[in-house]
Amino acid sequence: MIRHALRNIRDGLLSVAYPHECRVCGGLVDSWDDGVVCSNCWNNKAVTRLLTASLCKKCGAPGISLGRTSEDRTQLCGKCSSASFSVARACGIYSGSFEASILFLKVTPYICPRLKRLISTTLDENRTLLESDLVVPIPLHPDRERKRGFNQASVVAKSISKHLGPFDDQVLKRTKSTDRHRAGMDAMDRALSVEKAFVVAKPATIEGATVLLIDDVYTTGSTVSAASRVLLAAGAARVNVFTIARVGNR
Repeated sequence: MIRHALRNIRDGLLSVAYPHECRVCGGLVDSWDDGVVCSNCWNNKAVTRLLTASLCKKCGAPGISLGRTSEDRTQLCGKCSSASFSVARACGIYSGSFEASILFLKVTPYICPRLKRLISTTLDENRTLLESDLVVPIPLHPDRERKRGFNQASVVAKSISKHLGPFDDQVLKRTKSTDRHRAGMDAMDRALSVEKAFVVAKPATIEGATVLLIDDVYTTGSTVSAASRVLLAAGAARVNVFTIARVGNR
């Protein structure tokens, strides 16, 4: 009761002293818990598009038509068969609330409580699939990380490690300074841009382990697949992937 009252006071002061517009609809964000997106947008299913059903069993792509029997419920999207990871899951589609929150995360190392709860729920729903021995973020190249000041994937991974295993951001290193992926790049362009971009710095740590690889957005899967391939070659038994969001039509 006291905590709830203090939260209301905090949110009231926030709306008066630090009012800011929702980065989706332009309305007022009046709760600290909601980050840069208003509660109306978070609660709008058309704006916050969660991934909960009819997913590719491997990469988690939405819109897979499942059969009526349990034998039929093993559909693949057909686009991830060559991916090196075993399974990938995300909270929702990269648009609306998720897109705004991730863009904010790229400049400010903060995940709002609302998004943390969605991440926690997704992890709980996929706990058996994503069970891991080690949580590893996709690294930035050192030059880019110095410029940005942090790695947003590490911010996500640290939060997730509280649920699914110890965190280690020194296992995987990025040695190739790749061009930033542009919206118009296709899967082949993206795959070529991350070819030989990663090395395993601590192979003994992942020997025989199941690794949960973390990034903010799954687009074509080329980045997480390239990193997974390197981890498996260095001795990991299995690599799973978790991202906050994924592009829906890939």
